[in-house]
Amino acid sequence: LVVAVISGLLTYIANVTLRDYAATAPGGPLTARNKNGILKVEAWNYLVSVCSQSFVLPTIWVAAFLNRPANWWFQGEHDLACACFSGWVIGYYIQDCKFNWADNSPLIVLHHLGSILLVLCAFGSSGWLGLSITMGFTYEVGSLLCGLVDLNMAPRSSGPIAMLVTTILGMSFVIHGMVVSPPPDTAGWGVGVVAGFGGLARIQQSCAYLAEAKSE
Repeated sequence: LVVAVISGLLTYIANVTLRDYAATAPGGPLTARNKNGILKVEAWNYLVSVCSQSFVLPTIWVAAFLNRPANWWFQGEHDLACACFSGWVIGYYIQDCKFNWADNSPLIVLHHLGSILLVLCAFGSSGWLGLSITMGFTYEVGSLLCGLVDLNMAPRSSGPIAMLVTTILGMSFVIHGMVVSPPPDTAGWGVGVVAGFGGLARIQQSCAYLAEAKSE
């Protein structure tokens, strides 16, 4: 809870600061839009999420991996890295819903709520710790590439392709877990169900983004 509050406050303050600073320099790099991008919004909108996905979450995942206990993938024990990963994701998505409430589409809000539910199920389960964190991090890598596309730092088609590949990879972790070591509790089954439906939605959306890229 503490990490979620810190994450929400830090990312919200960062977004407000970036928005206000960008407003003082119309036509500057922070207000640039990639007309061939995916969401095509001003560049400042992506900086907080890209920093989270490229630095904060990878750092936490590496810490969790290096300090993993025995059978971390299917069991594991909740530790500081797990709490930080869960809290950061929850805090970020809550602040994004509030900060961009007027601009977020219903699909994006649903994605954020689903992600929060997925993290809560993973944190509440007594198993699948390594699997859940790695699956969530894998999904975020695909989202990162989409952000880099809109910042004009990656080719247009690389975002949807990365989103598609990472989603399939993340879902394969869940399917493998279901077969080899089924979830030990209701929360664990919640991870499987939410990740499955969320993964199918991500696959559909990434295919739609890819179709747009080919048509441009």
